Amino acid sequence: MSRLKNRVFDLEQRRPENAKQWVRILQHEDQTREQAIAAYEAECGPIDDKGVVLRVFISKPFPTPAAA
Repeated sequence: MSRLKNRVFDLEQRRPENAKQWVRILQHEDQTREQAIAAYEAECGPIDDKGVVLRVFISKPFPTPAAA
């Protein structure tokens, strides 16, 4: 197990200092991109948004149960 720990440590040390960390920001229907980023930053702290890659995922709404 110590060989694995050493290998992981070595790989982590080789990561460049300027490597960007990925963050996941959820943007809800009623939010703009800027509002979603502001909400994330309020909770987790500021992010560097230069070179932001925006990926859009659309999920189907869940059906509402029929009224009895």
